[in-house]
Amino acid sequence: MKRAIFPLPLFILPGGYTRLRIFEKRYLTMVKNALKDDSGFVLCTFEHNTPLNVSKYGCLVDIIDFDQDENGLLLIDIYARQSVEIVNTYLGDEQLRFASVSLSDEPKWYNNTKEIALTDMPLADSLKGVFMDNPELSSLYRNTEFNQLSWVVARWLEIIPISIDKKQQLAFKSHFDNLRNFLHTVVNE
Repeated sequence: MKRAIFPLPLFILPGGYTRLRIFEKRYLTMVKNALKDDSGFVLCTFEHNTPLNVSKYGCLVDIIDFDQDENGLLLIDIYARQSVEIVNTYLGDEQLRFASVSLSDEPKWYNNTKEIALTDMPLADSLKGVFMDNPELSSLYRNTEFNQLSWVVARWLEIIPISIDKKQQLAFKSHFDNLRNFLHTVVNE
């Protein structure tokens, strides 16, 4: 399937929500088209060393709400529905990036819907605390799954203050146990 691609210095995994400020004409067009035909678009990590700055993987996202900020710029809330692999990126009208995308099961660990174990409860409890302390973040999430280990790990990976390159490496190249242990070390110690 062909979709518009929006590369940003942002990291999101399936099940994640975020708010974007849209001001460039090409991305306003992208949002308009995504809403018109309910197709969504692909959000991916901006990479400096790839053609058109598009990463290999991204997320097909749905626009779930929109508003304007105090300067009249468009704000959209998006939900990352599904991981996709991105190939054959090209520039279309208005310098908007497009690509062929196919549904992906990457990162593989995310598809493990294992209930959270007692040993991992500190990760879930700390994440609940972050949500309670950050009403803007909490208000984005229409659904939370604090009882699912992969969901908790994905949310921590999105918000933890480390480089996007490190997040990509942890999500797509590390063994899940290493990722989980890393988060336990950083979050709870």
